[in-house]
Amino acid sequence: MGQKILSYSTAIAISLFLLLSVGLPIQAQQRPYVNPTPKRDQKKKKKEEPKEIIPLYNGTYIGVDLYGIGSKLFGGDFLSSEVNVTVNLKNMFLPSVDVGYGTTDSWNETGIHYKSSAPFFRIGLDYNTMAKKKEKNSFLYVGLRYGFSHMKYDISSMPMTDPAFGGEIENPNLEDNIWGESVPYDYPGQKATMHWLEFVAGVKVQIYRNFYMGWAVRMKYRLSASLSEYGNPWMVPGFGKYSSKNMGVTYSLIYKLPY
Repeated sequence: MGQKILSYSTAIAISLFLLLSVGLPIQAQQRPYVNPTPKRDQKKKKKEEPKEIIPLYNGTYIGVDLYGIGSKLFGGDFLSSEVNVTVNLKNMFLPSVDVGYGTTDSWNETGIHYKSSAPFFRIGLDYNTMAKKKEKNSFLYVGLRYGFSHMKYDISSMPMTDPAFGGEIENPNLEDNIWGESVPYDYPGQKATMHWLEFVAGVKVQIYRNFYMGWAVRMKYRLSASLSEYGNPWMVPGFGKYSSKNMGVTYSLIYKLPY
């Protein structure tokens, strides 16, 4: 009886040994593959996004200045209007061309009448300081412009009323210091040419679909001027009052072309 029990025990032990020796390699082959890459590296790979490729051409913008027209409507002496065309390259560089027209017909407190009208031109380049941001519909830019205007203007003295006897007399503000008489002053059709440089800082934001609004501050510095011998121009189209430097503002309604 004891021998049979021993035989059975021996047979069971051999069977278990064979099962274990065969089953363990099979389980090892069936184990799922474990990525040796650490979890931290996997998170980094998930966070990495492909770099955005910005095309060279990103649209053309056409703007009309409203500030020059508005200043005249509110009582200014000078009417100015201009159209701006800007091309967006890489959402970073903004080459720009301005074509405008300025006119004035006014006189000062000393009775000098000044009348002029002429076109003006500007060309330059802006840099968008928000180029590396995800926002593509807003621009904060700085730039440089070269401006040019060739004009004709009339200068003349306005006749004044004699306070004692009535009637018109020559302008007493133009009295000849040598002979003591009033000097006639009437020089129509004078010509002048002026070149200047502008430093520009501005902003442009989208308001609805392809429509934008923008404003810019312009610091203007005279480069050269060819003037008449009978008097400087009082106002220079695109530059403002004649001087060595000037400051201007533009406020524009802008449309982005759909191509």
